[in-house]
Amino acid sequence: LLARMKKLDIKLLIGHKLKGFTESKVMTEGGEFQTDATVFIPGMTGSAWLQDVELPKSPGGMLKADEHCLVEGTKNIYAVGDCASYPGPDWKPKQAHMADLQAACAAENLLKSLDGKPADATFRTELACIVDSNDKGMFVARTKGYNFMLPSTRLLHWLKRFFEWWYLKQYH
Repeated sequence: LLARMKKLDIKLLIGHKLKGFTESKVMTEGGEFQTDATVFIPGMTGSAWLQDVELPKSPGGMLKADEHCLVEGTKNIYAVGDCASYPGPDWKPKQAHMADLQAACAAENLLKSLDGKPADATFRTELACIVDSNDKGMFVARTKGYNFMLPSTRLLHWLKRFFEWWYLKQYH
């Protein structure tokens, strides 16, 4: 992704905490710079309603869950998706695919626990996505053991559109 941004002459300033920004300027701990356009994507925080729930939370306000999706210090309370924070690599994604993997893990562990068996299922942390730029798509995959990328093509753009349709049709 970084190489693609460089090829498109998109300047990246990484590694300095944001202090603030105006319509035409960004201020960081490493200095400030002028900008024609600023895209700001804040870090995720827990939902407001979750803050009133008396369960352990991460510094970002999400439920603290372990590798089994069990909320820390509880019995039979499992968390999946964006409401929770899990151990794992710094690059761990927050995307629907991960929520699917976590949901399967949590369901299996809850059933095991209710049956008196050890709730020892875990989920695989992986990133798998097609970064779509409206006419082309670039496939990116990452796990603990590998990083993989396919260059941007029109075929991947259409493959992403097909996958979105196929995945979402179960909810229509």
